[in-house]
Amino acid sequence: MAEQNESNLEIFGRKIFFLNPAYPVKKEIIPKLQAQEYEVYTIENYKEAKPLLRKNPDSILFINLDAQLTVPGWFNYVRTFDREDILQTIKVVVMSERIKQSDINIFNKFAHLPYEVIEFNEGIEGVINQVQKIVLDLNAKGKRQYVRANLSHDKDAALFWNYGSKMHHLKLLDISSIGMAVRCPAVLENQIIVKNFLLQDVTMRLGTKQVVVEAVIYGTKQTTEGPLWILLLLPSTAPAIKEEIRAYVSKTIEEKMLASINGERKDDEDYAVLNYYNLATKTKTKTKVNPFATIPGSNF
Repeated sequence: MAEQNESNLEIFGRKIFFLNPAYPVKKEIIPKLQAQEYEVYTIENYKEAKPLLRKNPDSILFINLDAQLTVPGWFNYVRTFDREDILQTIKVVVMSERIKQSDINIFNKFAHLPYEVIEFNEGIEGVINQVQKIVLDLNAKGKRQYVRANLSHDKDAALFWNYGSKMHHLKLLDISSIGMAVRCPAVLENQIIVKNFLLQDVTMRLGTKQVVVEAVIYGTKQTTEGPLWILLLLPSTAPAIKEEIRAYVSKTIEEKMLASINGERKDDEDYAVLNYYNLATKTKTKTKVNPFATIPGSNF
């Protein structure tokens, strides 16, 4: 099982979650990671984080320590990941714009985290560099090159293609910034639609927006539900259109991610009353210890 899980990580990489990210992270870091085709999600409320992470083991979680909970509360929060096997697979990284040095020391020594606290003392570029190093170190992308959104259940996701004297409606099944899979009308099945055939002036509907693209048929496949085409966007596709597609993909997979915990109980633990932080501060003042050691009889 462990070998199989390791193999999946090599292929699919890791999902990246940002928990209540600060404005500079939302504005600069998340879009940059998305542009590099990492699979990134934002969680606005910590009460939704653990339910999502239990469904997505081996993910990376970046936590902003400056909102929602106090620093001691966040310390207690991350230490509770030790209590569950699934949450122990999560690579937790914490970041803060205003954390005190004494608390940085406590997190770095006693929080049982794989990386030290990310500070903003070198500006947003310094934070970007640290985040980039971490996601590379953890092989977050895996062997996948592009993030893809499944649209098979979205009845509005479609392409419209003028061919001959008719406009054809092609159901979008999935999409990435490089291409898509479509279910095409049976009426086109026996026409000159073959590999490398160029579809010109295709209107792609992405939610409430529409973009016009050109695409080439990379492959075809017969299924029980009809013919399926794999389309690749032309290399000449404008960067703005690719950005629009990435934004749509990100929005779609994030909505699906949040929907996966609909009806589930949210995290209602009171992290302010747990004792991990108090034990850490007492231990820090008494003696130097191995930061990954457990204090006998303390559950620390």
